[in-house]
Amino acid sequence: MPAASSPIRIGYCLSLTGPVADNSRSAQLAHQIWREDTNRQSGLLGRPVELVCYDDRADASQVPGIYEKLMDEDKVDLVIGGYGTNSVLPAMPLIMERQRLFVGLMGLGVNNALAYPNYFAMIPTGPDPNAALTEGFFAIAAQQKSRPATVALVSADAEFSRNPVLGAKANATKYDFKVVHEATYPLTTKDFTPVIDAVAESNCDLLFLCSYLSDSIGLVRTIHTHPVRPKMVGGAMIGPQNTAVKTTLGPMLNGFVNYEYWQPVRKMRFPVFSNC
Repeated sequence: MPAASSPIRIGYCLSLTGPVADNSRSAQLAHQIWREDTNRQSGLLGRPVELVCYDDRADASQVPGIYEKLMDEDKVDLVIGGYGTNSVLPAMPLIMERQRLFVGLMGLGVNNALAYPNYFAMIPTGPDPNAALTEGFFAIAAQQKSRPATVALVSADAEFSRNPVLGAKANATKYDFKVVHEATYPLTTKDFTPVIDAVAESNCDLLFLCSYLSDSIGLVRTIHTHPVRPKMVGGAMIGPQNTAVKTTLGPMLNGFVNYEYWQPVRKMRFPVFSNC
């Protein structure tokens, strides 16, 4: 049995470099604040908490090896998921093989097909996460006068975007929108003009985007300078929620319709949410 003063070691990886680094660093800061607060209050189960975190460099192929090292070499007491689908999903086969408890942060639909009973998701998207993340965009579009009829789906070619796009297709069918264009782009894309040119050629009424951070910036800037003008643009952009992206784009984000998370506490209960 461990001595009462020995730390509880919690191991995980985050994409501290790469396209989602800003979000991952925010998550890491929250972890560090929690550790400091917990240790200030006699720790966890009377023991101090130690965090063991490795940078997976946004490379999914590194994730299984990191978790193997955490469990076999670092001998951590608990493993938790990294930030987002790209860091959480690749760990799942090893986690399931070892029968470890696993909590994933912001991984969308990670356990949909796996149905692993010891997996828990920290994301407020309920039992049908793919549809939940994207339904608001289509529900709002369906209320417009005159009603839009067609939609283009544009997403980053990455693991994180696959489930939101599946949800977008399901919601397009549910709300009777015809998909007239579907395309992906590499996360390394710098010039988004050809991407938006193709959208313009589809003459879509709605433009649904599933993007990360730097590509969200590139897409928003390109759309602002491009003559294409769908009735609504946005949907599942993983970027406009980030402070760095907000300060970079500023008022250029006005008019984009995108999901956001908020705490339903008293001070956040604005009249518009009275029926939520």
